Amino acid sequence: MIPRKLLQGEYIAKLTLFSDKLYIRQAQEFVMYYARLFKFSQKDLTKLELATEEAVLNTIENSFEEGEFGRFEVKVGYRPGAFIISVEDQGIPADAERLERQENSALGILLMRNLVDEFNIINLGRDGKKMELIKYLPETSIADLLSAEELESKGPNDEAPATDTPTMRLIKPEDAPMLSRLAYRVYGYTYASVFYFPEKIKELIENGLLNSVVSVNKDGEIIGNLSLFFEHKDAKVADSGAAMIDPRYRGHSLFKESKKFLQRYAEANGMYGIFSEAVTIHSFTQQGNLSLGAKETGIMLAYASENLTFKKINNDKKSEQRQAVALFYLKTNKEPHRKVYLNEKFYPLLKMLCEHNDLDREIIMISDQETAEAQREQSVISTTVKPDLNIAVIIVHEAGSDAVPLISQQLRELCLKKIETIYLELPVNEPYTAVLAREMNQKGFMLSGIIPELREGDILKMQYLNNVYVDPAKIVIASPLTRELLNVIMKDYK
Repeated sequence: MIPRKLLQGEYIAKLTLFSDKLYIRQAQEFVMYYARLFKFSQKDLTKLELATEEAVLNTIENSFEEGEFGRFEVKVGYRPGAFIISVEDQGIPADAERLERQENSALGILLMRNLVDEFNIINLGRDGKKMELIKYLPETSIADLLSAEELESKGPNDEAPATDTPTMRLIKPEDAPMLSRLAYRVYGYTYASVFYFPEKIKELIENGLLNSVVSVNKDGEIIGNLSLFFEHKDAKVADSGAAMIDPRYRGHSLFKESKKFLQRYAEANGMYGIFSEAVTIHSFTQQGNLSLGAKETGIMLAYASENLTFKKINNDKKSEQRQAVALFYLKTNKEPHRKVYLNEKFYPLLKMLCEHNDLDREIIMISDQETAEAQREQSVISTTVKPDLNIAVIIVHEAGSDAVPLISQQLRELCLKKIETIYLELPVNEPYTAVLAREMNQKGFMLSGIIPELREGDILKMQYLNNVYVDPAKIVIASPLTRELLNVIMKDYK
């Protein structure tokens, strides 16, 4: 019912309102009109209505001085597979102490993780700030595609191993239903993923945000997959993930061959590299990355739920703590020469990681005695909460002189609402970001590692654990360098 050209725009519609509670209902009715066009259930419509009320109330109470007659905008938009509500204002920056005193309204935004699928808090510098509430669209799931026999079957674990040799190719949009069937065949319903929704997969492929190598057997079934996820179309690096192998075809080296296929694809298409996260409940995925020439770049502690299990690996062993992942980078083309600024504490290890990954870098240390001025007054920072993992990611797009209080404020809010793991991503292309990394380390953010060329330059990743216990003895490590990195991080943890 909505023209495609409107779906492809920055937003579908916007409403400008004055900062008065009188207008909360108008904002809700505006959002509900468009939400109904996307065929949400009544239950989801009620959640969106409540989420809109919370977001608008938060803006009115905390973005303007008492008695100030300001304005803000409510926008509705669309991204592949998702309905977006955005509340934007150019009011005063939030004051941390005032927010803590008014917790019910000011911090209520974090309660919305139970109402929407994802939300982002974005500081736009001089352009103000906005909250994005994201609700995934109601679409046909794999359950609608499977027959009663398939849904009731015990799956392929009881079937004889296959003997044919599959062929590999890039995924096509029309492959989406078969890929969803593979996700169900491999994981049942335990895999929190877009891969259960064929229409979402199809749209991600068509928009250049997802590409995969799929393995196809002699009967034309997709029995293996390894994907590349792009932050935006034409990005020079991608995140490799969603490795799925039909249990009948384990032992055919499909993961390793899929990785080689994607490596050749990245080389041919001018990509700088592929990064990936390898689980540490076992060493197989790490060893697979190392055997292909991927290099270690970091460790993310407490990333995945302790309930995550792997069929036919370690006897379905469950972790006794939130699971860490090891970061790897597979270089596929020469990257640009760049300057990298590192604080004194992180300098030795991160310099070694840059050299280990053969990055063309001029690495400059900012000592603990040095200061550096920010190139701008106001930061551009976004915060994304991922409820399914109970983690958050604070991304500094542009570091300004207000970065420390803004990040500290976000950290306080996330901790109060029991987000267990909070990651911080900093660009390392300016001297001030080295000072910022030092400041945030003093506030409890530990080193995680680097991701080369993620956003037109390298990203320093840091991590904060909110009362999360980590026993390093339960983290399975496959290389001496990763072990050394873990030891450094655990010194800070202790």
